[in-house]
Amino acid sequence: MKTTGLLATALVGSTLLALGCGTNAPAHSDYTDEGSAAAQATDARESDVPAVRLDSLGNRWIANPETTAGIANMSAILQAFDPASGNADTLKAALEEEFGLIFERCTMEGEAHNQLHNFLIPIHHALREFDGQAARDREAMTTHLATYTTYFQ
Repeated sequence: MKTTGLLATALVGSTLLALGCGTNAPAHSDYTDEGSAAAQATDARESDVPAVRLDSLGNRWIANPETTAGIANMSAILQAFDPASGNADTLKAALEEEFGLIFERCTMEGEAHNQLHNFLIPIHHALREFDGQAARDREAMTTHLATYTTYFQ
């Protein structure tokens, strides 16, 4: 059962990354820079993912409100989880669902979109092996999600 869940997670995540953000974003195909996170998303190993960076002026990227809400929702899901009484599989499923909604609702484009992928790919990798009962996994996810506001507004 766990293997089936991992395979399903990998398939869904890979599909979402391959398709880029939601279909509402026009001109995603206009951004085919070979170095972009979107172009590398399906094949990227965690160590190969470019670090998220600020724009050339040192400013944060403008994110669509749905993406920002999705990140906040993932943080809230983690914060609300009680390891003593919560179900780790339910936690993982809730995080995966919210992660999928971020892609589905994304309307970002250009370099902001590419930088968002740089931010999201480590989450995708973490969710593959995520164990909600393991404090280290919950803390690592919480820490990464908390960096969102460093790069996006």
